[in-house]
Amino acid sequence: MDLGTGRNISIPLPGRPGFFVETTQEGIVLVGIDRRLITCDRRTGRVEETGITVSDDSRVVINDGLAVEGGVLFGTKHLGFSEPIAALYFLDSATRKVHQILGGQTCSNGKVLMRDGEGATLIDIDSQPKTISRYRLDAGLRRVLGQSLIAEPAALPGFPDGMRPAPDGKSVIVAFFNPAQVADGLAQQLCLDNGAVLGEWVIPGSPRVTCPELIHWNGKVMIVFTTAVEGMPAGTRAIAPGAGSMYIADTGFSAVPVAPPLLVWG
Repeated sequence: MDLGTGRNISIPLPGRPGFFVETTQEGIVLVGIDRRLITCDRRTGRVEETGITVSDDSRVVINDGLAVEGGVLFGTKHLGFSEPIAALYFLDSATRKVHQILGGQTCSNGKVLMRDGEGATLIDIDSQPKTISRYRLDAGLRRVLGQSLIAEPAALPGFPDGMRPAPDGKSVIVAFFNPAQVADGLAQQLCLDNGAVLGEWVIPGSPRVTCPELIHWNGKVMIVFTTAVEGMPAGTRAIAPGAGSMYIADTGFSAVPVAPPLLVWG
């Protein structure tokens, strides 16, 4: 979507996309689709298979992903949203090998990675048990060394979905998917130390908020939200006319977070 003109360009894909990341090849993005990885030229729409398959289990599909130094962190989700048969993976871009980091998830969703001299800390969402977890990973992103919760699941206002880092490096912005028959949606800025709510946005007419993104626009730092309509009952749709739309809102931020790295591919 071109925010200046309001013009949308859509590229049909041969399956259900879960994530895409930009690569070092101009215009080429790597896409997690169904249970495999493909590349797509967003200038022409050309799709190429990579030959990389993540799973043969038809009950799961690839979901959210994040480009990181050396590859991509991404997860899968159970299509029925009820069985812990999904997992968290790391794609090593140098070897093009996919390594499972963690199993037993139901809907592996938004991710934020912070590296340091000894390893990395991953903030990771598993939507169905409503967990926003802190995982301590080794430097190679192969093993979980420790785990703790950012907030108690019962304290969350809905199913946590997409997530992005806030500019302060000490908090995250989480979009919440609310399946109830309500009109409005919600996103919150949560402190990583204790899960405290530092700010929130109400998304009018769209209760199933799926992902936030901070951008520079018209000289200000704005936030864009995507929302979902798939499978929404008619009664909810009647009171949520904005479901499936994109929204933009003001923020109090003066900067955007550092963008994810380009994936070395080619």
